Amino acid sequence: MRQQDYINFVKFLFNRFARIVIIVAIYAIAVLVALRQPAKSQVIDSEFYQLTVYEIQENELEEKQCYIVSNPIKSDSDHGSRKKPYVMITRFQKSRTEEISVSSGYEYKLNSEIFILLDDKQFKLLTKNNIAWAKTKYDDVRIIQTMLNSGVLRVRSDSSVGTFAVDEYSLQGITRAYARMREVCR
Repeated sequence: MRQQDYINFVKFLFNRFARIVIIVAIYAIAVLVALRQPAKSQVIDSEFYQLTVYEIQENELEEKQCYIVSNPIKSDSDHGSRKKPYVMITRFQKSRTEEISVSSGYEYKLNSEIFILLDDKQFKLLTKNNIAWAKTKYDDVRIIQTMLNSGVLRVRSDSSVGTFAVDEYSLQGITRAYARMREVCR
């Protein structure tokens, strides 16, 4: 092979390699830009009396979630520095499942249960750190269905430092809020 042919061959390979590198770099930048899009934040969809319906989807690959949140209309507690308590129903769009959760605004007593009273029906939720959940998916369904036919929800809980709280939530508008949440996260 002559020296000039060798030089032309190396130039050809270099140009080919440079094109491939540039194409790969452009593709990598495009993928990184797509993945680095800012996360979508929660959006207030609607409000029904004391109940607010939110929707959230972190990115296009994540499952959309909708939830109803309510804060108490009355509270009785001997806990000095409580954060804002709430009750929440979350709906996961893809699996079409729903769950109830409660936060009393403090760290719960280790391995404890909280009690919720819906009219004359009592349920127990398991605690972990500062959130309480139903024991099973079946319990979630039973509690949510009972909430839809109740006017008031009361929560009784104990904190990790030996204090307590009793919070009362109005369920006025729950049927409309629940229907809206299910519509947004079909």
